[in-house]
Amino acid sequence: MKKIYLSLCLLVLAPFVLISQTVEITPFGGYVFPSTWYASNGNLRLIGNGQYGAMVNIGITPSVDLDLIYNRSDTRAEINAIGYNYEEVPLSINYFQVGGTQNFRINKLLSPFVGANIGGCLTAPKGEYNDQWFFSVGLLGGAKLYFSKRIGLRLQAQLYMPIQGAGYMFYFGPGGSGSTVTLTSTLVQFGFTGGLIFRLGRVMP
Repeated sequence: MKKIYLSLCLLVLAPFVLISQTVEITPFGGYVFPSTWYASNGNLRLIGNGQYGAMVNIGITPSVDLDLIYNRSDTRAEINAIGYNYEEVPLSINYFQVGGTQNFRINKLLSPFVGANIGGCLTAPKGEYNDQWFFSVGLLGGAKLYFSKRIGLRLQAQLYMPIQGAGYMFYFGPGGSGSTVTLTSTLVQFGFTGGLIFRLGRVMP
């Protein structure tokens, strides 16, 4: 499923890459803080952990980028629910986002930015638990520091929110049997990342 999603995104964005003046590729790493996903009969607490991924920023204008983002964190979920034994479950949380960034260029070396994006969040627990997809939205802000025309540093804070639609429920339990925890609220994950920027194409003035 992840490979299909990435392939579709690349096919959709390929024309923009070909006609854009500047493309920035940024592998990154960082930290995401602990968060809690509340349930009707308890909650799931996600342990703070490292996060990593990569983004492609396609220059549409000198100040606006089209963004393609993949962000992953490998963590553990502490299950606390009435009638359900306490358990820690390893899982990965994967965000596949598309959005835009507004750059506020101060000079050729420094460019603060803010952005927003939408996409899908894949939660993938290990063991006898089911993977689950959610619609997700994200916000980000930070600054780009350029060491040269082609290399820079991107420092940012981001907030991701997997969102459940009306009547939609996430069952975090062994597939087909046993107790379940039914989630009824939106998860908010906040963290920081940093990464090297590699600029391709013709750099916008």
